[in-house]
Amino acid sequence: MLPDSPRAIALMNPQLQRLIELQQMDNEIAELEQSIATIPQQIKSGAAGLKEKKDHLKKAEDVLAELQTKRKGLEMDVATENDHIAKTKTKLPAVKTNREYSAILAEVDVVKEKISVLEDKQLELMEILEEKERKLPPLKVLCKDEREKFRVYKLTKEAEAERTEKELEAIRERRIELASTLEKNLLKQYDKVAKARSGLAVVSIQENICQGCHQQILPQQVIDVKVGETINHCEQCSRILFWKEKTETAVPK
Repeated sequence: MLPDSPRAIALMNPQLQRLIELQQMDNEIAELEQSIATIPQQIKSGAAGLKEKKDHLKKAEDVLAELQTKRKGLEMDVATENDHIAKTKTKLPAVKTNREYSAILAEVDVVKEKISVLEDKQLELMEILEEKERKLPPLKVLCKDEREKFRVYKLTKEAEAERTEKELEAIRERRIELASTLEKNLLKQYDKVAKARSGLAVVSIQENICQGCHQQILPQQVIDVKVGETINHCEQCSRILFWKEKTETAVPK
């Protein structure tokens, strides 16, 4: 941030002022780059949310399909057992003894009991099927809504990325112009410190403290920085220093 006082700006070394502006631009570039870098992950997260809904729907559909297959299997089993009864009864006219007749009737009763068990299973399965079928349409609607939301979200994020890229390109061009107005040795120093200090090469002094490394600055150097006629570096972190007037906070009455 540039010094607040117009007088301080007027007296400041022009090269220092440009270095401060360069730092501001680099900060903005870093923010824009970070913004662009996060967009793919944001889209990926949105896609994961949609996939979760799709997976939930597919699981419900698979469960329903499995239950329907079981129902058809039970229906076939019942039909098979009914055929068994019919074929067994056709033997009755040919029997010659009461013992044979009783044996056939006993076999029919066993099959009927088996059919009764199968029909009970059918009823239980039908109740479950009805419940699953009732829940499926809302899941489909939810999945459809989520798909549309993600489509709009993705388009919005892609447009944001494109817009940010244009802003980034414009500020990079301005940075090149500004950097060309700096003395080569100063620009070299700036780039070296920025590379070593996570992109932060120019910082202010507040209350005699370097705002880069938060170490105390010697009184004489504080005076030199306040004057602003020369380029001063923090002895601890090597960052370029400038003076920023402390903004007074209004005290509520």
